[in-house]
Amino acid sequence: MSKPSVVKEIVSRRHRSGRRVEIPVATLTGARDGPTFALMAGMHAGEYAGILACQKLIQSVDPARMSGRLIVIPVISTKAFMMRNMQLSPVDQREVHYYYPGTTDASYTEFLVDVLWSLVKNANYLIDMHAGEFAQALLPWVPVPMFGARKVQADSVAIADGYRVKYVEHRHVRERIPAFALHLSEHGIANVWAEIGKNGLPIEEHISLQYDGAVAALQTFGMLPGKPPRPPHTYIGSRRTMINAEQSGVWKSAVTEGQIVEKGQPLGQLCDYFGTVLENYTAPFRGIVLYYWSSPAINHRRRPHGYSWHSGLVSLASLAEDDR
Repeated sequence: MSKPSVVKEIVSRRHRSGRRVEIPVATLTGARDGPTFALMAGMHAGEYAGILACQKLIQSVDPARMSGRLIVIPVISTKAFMMRNMQLSPVDQREVHYYYPGTTDASYTEFLVDVLWSLVKNANYLIDMHAGEFAQALLPWVPVPMFGARKVQADSVAIADGYRVKYVEHRHVRERIPAFALHLSEHGIANVWAEIGKNGLPIEEHISLQYDGAVAALQTFGMLPGKPPRPPHTYIGSRRTMINAEQSGVWKSAVTEGQIVEKGQPLGQLCDYFGTVLENYTAPFRGIVLYYWSSPAINHRRRPHGYSWHSGLVSLASLAEDDR
């Protein structure tokens, strides 16, 4: 038996460059023994739905009614958050989601990932809360990394099964799993990353979807009382494409997030500053729009460390029913 408690701290570590990593962490210890569950948000600092859902969990979960331990990290990088940064680290312009822990002579981002790993490495389960950034209109869905031991995969699926979103994705292609999620799976930590929220907006429905999904996961593993919901889901398929611009211009989308498009259907067009069409884009297969760039400003030269997110136009995936 444990004494219920809530401990809040700012974990601070200094990188060899002299710059500091600061990560706020709340640790809730339940009244009874049980597993350790980690929740984290703000890996991309402009994805606010998960950040606010984490705050809500810290304030609302009663440790006296909880079993085990809950680690909540509402913001992975306070520096990126306070600079209102989008996608990349403001220090070295790297994409945090795609770096593994354990790199020697590490960059600032790799050092940040190492510190993050040190905080969650003893968890049994983890949810990484994501959303659409300021320029990104995104469909709510929950991807599941289908790697690691069979039990890890089964527990990861069980986490996703409690989300009241329409779409879930069981992702089997290794190259399409973010590095940190893959590292978790291969080190025995069941996990999902919840993509819920759009355009960096603190929309209450999206905050609630993130919050309710986390509560359902805690109920799934007996950490909170109550029976977890199991809403019906439609499954996203294995075929995936990212439509990127190969020239800079003004983007005009012809689709919205969650829209089902047919092969050959217009997705949008890129124009010059005067409105003259530079290129038209069409769907290469029947699929669902996971997200599209809602900002008209497209700079195809902005690819720090080869990362092409800022030249993106539309992310399209097949539906599992069409893969058969």
